[in-house]
Amino acid sequence: MQNTSQFERHRAVLEQHVHSTVTDPNVRQVMLAHIGAMGAAMHAESINTDAALRLHHVRRRSPLSRFVLGVVEGVA
Repeated sequence: MQNTSQFERHRAVLEQHVHSTVTDPNVRQVMLAHIGAMGAAMHAESINTDAALRLHHVRRRSPLSRFVLGVVEGVA
């Protein structure tokens, strides 16, 4: 989550920089669209990672899973 927050701060700064320095409106819109797409991809990746971690924690909590993981970790 910390990386996502940092990314969002940097994205906002980049958008402000594009707004204040790019004079061609078409180029500005293209750049802002790319920045927005990067933000959407980062958000989707964050959601996927959170879901995978939740699933991992659920699996580790089940009794059978804890037993199997214990055996595997004991062998290693």
